Amino acid sequence: MKKYNLVTVLGWEERFLLGLKTILKDFVLESIILIQFEDYLSMDNMSNNYAEIVNLSNEYNFEIIDVKLEYNDSIKNWNLLEYLFVKSETNYLFNITTIPRETIWTLFFFLKRKVETLNYIYFRPKIYCNDWLTRNHKFPRLLFKHSGLFDLNKKLSLFVIAGFDNSRLEQLIDYYEPSKIIIFYQKDNFFENGERDLTFYKFASRFDCKIIEINTYDVGKTSNVIFDQFTEYEKEYNIIIDSQGPKISSMSVYEVYLRSKEQMGLAYVAAKDFNSKYSQGIDDKYVFGEFRF
Repeated sequence: MKKYNLVTVLGWEERFLLGLKTILKDFVLESIILIQFEDYLSMDNMSNNYAEIVNLSNEYNFEIIDVKLEYNDSIKNWNLLEYLFVKSETNYLFNITTIPRETIWTLFFFLKRKVETLNYIYFRPKIYCNDWLTRNHKFPRLLFKHSGLFDLNKKLSLFVIAGFDNSRLEQLIDYYEPSKIIIFYQKDNFFENGERDLTFYKFASRFDCKIIEINTYDVGKTSNVIFDQFTEYEKEYNIIIDSQGPKISSMSVYEVYLRSKEQMGLAYVAAKDFNSKYSQGIDDKYVFGEFRF
């Protein structure tokens, strides 16, 4: 049976351990590359979850490879991650559920030098909390070595996969002041939010704005929808794209980035605070797929 090296980030959410236990039932692991952001290890459940991973490693006979990063030091993280992947023959399985978007993209940047494909898995929660999810957001920034190609004679278009928090979206728009905005949004039971939808149309009344519905859980179809918009506007606009929706949407963003021949800039808005009750439970079905570089 095929053995995988699982790449994941130690999380505090209930779905972190539930997801890991599901992976161990359905896949054979050789190792877990366990990224830990030291500035968030004091959050509830972190130490308990790590202890449970140690117990599981004894039960299922996999190696734990600890990788210590600091969420607020992107340059240090970049330098550490550059030397993380040394084997080209390894089968990687990314549990992207708890990996920050900028970390996913950084890992992909280094991995594409080593492998042609990798597998990914994503676990939806049963519910998200009704209160805030993230807050105290930092200024938007472009990912290192992913700032795209910019022509001074072109206007700027901002592509955004929207999430729960419209304040992040507004912050991004105010920061970049784009001439055109394209909002891609997920509409399902988690995202049924009339106030959120009204905010989209408020943007449409203030800006040259297009709103497109997508299914972020279908990475390939979402990539095609976004890439179609890229090909429509690339001659007239420099394009920056950000993923604020479910973490799986970051896969589509990176796929489009590669298909654009790295012409798009990858932006993100990092948060300082995360709700300890971010989500509850885990969905009965997970998303599993293959990503090609």
